[in-house]
Amino acid sequence: MTAPGAASLPSAPEGALSAELPDGEQLRQALRPAALPLPTPRTAAEIAERLHDLLGAGQNQAARDLAARTLAARALAEPPRDAAADGSAADRLDLARALVRVADASNKPEMLQQAAGQYVSLLRRGGHRAQAAATAQVLQEMLTPVGPTAATRAALAQQAPPDSAPSSARGRRRAAPVAVDPGLLAVARALAPLPGADDPARLLARTRAALSALPEVREQLAADPEAELRLRLAQALEGCGDDAAATSAALDVLDLLETPGETAPSDPQHLAAAARALLARTLGLSHPTLAAQHAVAALLTLSAVEDPPLRIGLITSLLRALLAADAQREASFTAGRLISLQRTLQQEPLRVAPLLAVATQRLQAERYEAAWVPLEQAREIATRHRDHRGLLEAARLGASLREREQDQAGSLRELQRLAREARWLADDLATARAEQPELVRLELQSNSLALRRALDLGQRGVVSRCVRAIERRTAPGAGWTGLPPELLWDHRVDARAGALIAAGEELRETADDEAADEGALAAARAELDRCLKQARTAIDAAPPGHTERAEYWRTYVSERYAHYTG
Repeated sequence: MTAPGAASLPSAPEGALSAELPDGEQLRQALRPAALPLPTPRTAAEIAERLHDLLGAGQNQAARDLAARTLAARALAEPPRDAAADGSAADRLDLARALVRVADASNKPEMLQQAAGQYVSLLRRGGHRAQAAATAQVLQEMLTPVGPTAATRAALAQQAPPDSAPSSARGRRRAAPVAVDPGLLAVARALAPLPGADDPARLLARTRAALSALPEVREQLAADPEAELRLRLAQALEGCGDDAAATSAALDVLDLLETPGETAPSDPQHLAAAARALLARTLGLSHPTLAAQHAVAALLTLSAVEDPPLRIGLITSLLRALLAADAQREASFTAGRLISLQRTLQQEPLRVAPLLAVATQRLQAERYEAAWVPLEQAREIATRHRDHRGLLEAARLGASLREREQDQAGSLRELQRLAREARWLADDLATARAEQPELVRLELQSNSLALRRALDLGQRGVVSRCVRAIERRTAPGAGWTGLPPELLWDHRVDARAGALIAAGEELRETADDEAADEGALAAARAELDRCLKQARTAIDAAPPGHTERAEYWRTYVSERYAHYTG
């Protein structure tokens, strides 16, 4: 799949977002909180929408209670007497899917069994027997650890493939079972909350398989899932670090929603909001104006949606885009609303990103003391929940603040924290391989800067630790880093030059100390000689084509050595 990415975005296509930043009135409307309390959902469509919102907000208990009441009322067990009041067949299917999702997220096997049986029964009664057969097989996989109940087994067995259906000559005759179509099975797998949905690589593989099979099985489906599948594709690509392809896929979602086919997708408003939220994240640095417009457009559709994580995530992306566009006045207003709204998040780890965004705004506005308040709050939460990415960003921002305040000792502490978190993430098995090179690069850069700060402050113990950390990453045979060998070599030589300078300062202090004996002076001189030898050995290992750089380093270390021994 060829994705043009953000670089090929049109500047202002007809009917698209404007190329200007949102004005003050748009920001005020977009940053208003939801119109709470929301009315009690009554129709199938309203209940399905509320269930999705509650799950997205992390309010699993409220979603579970609403789902339990819906299942207890047997709202989907029989065809409605009043179709106008109970909603269309598509709305009832959306509700059934929402119930399956809530039951799975709640880890309630009995509820999942009941919801699965009702969902398959609805598909079968609606005439979509082939889709019901594929869905039944996927739901059986979800129920495998606990085993379906008798009622659920009966509902699923009507759609089981021929080789798994029990044969019996007695009892009531049933309709012939439908064979499971591989294409429908791929689509059902991509849409179901199967294990591994949190793994971007697995989600990407499932979604691509479903999109490849979709053209051949589209007519057999109760609703067209292309927009939802392409949204999941965009989210998986973003999770894999391919922002350009994710941007292209999210734009495809918006195009599909603007020109729907014969079968409209379910819940187009939420699909559009999710696509725009993704675009606000991926375009924040390359196209901040477009990112801000997408964030505002999504926020304006959420006035009747109770989903604080989605709302606050969008406002965080909006603030980052405004900062990238250097819109300080709008960013200040947005940060003020964000610092207030982030307190409404029930999931504490989600507060880290908005707090750091507010701290960044205050840093750019040169309100350094005020910036430390949200930064330390974010660091405390990230530490409590072992959020190493949050700790890394807090350390990066803290280092910038200390630099602005000209606090070298504080800057050294933040750089050490930054290097430590970058090392932890680079070595973490959960970190994608594509991310590791940049994390290693950040670790090396942070240690190099910390080494210089330590030399300036005379903290030779810190210098030694930084040198060892750099050697660990750059020495031959240190393992895969994904970085070019010349960069690793340069960092290694730089570290060895720093060790030479630290040894030279130690020799100078020993020579100036009247109480030092000849043994201490000889030991300091021997340490300096050892550091010179190690530096020259590292320089001699220069990669091909770097002769001039190697000559520069040889001259530099020789001059430093002569400075301390002359």
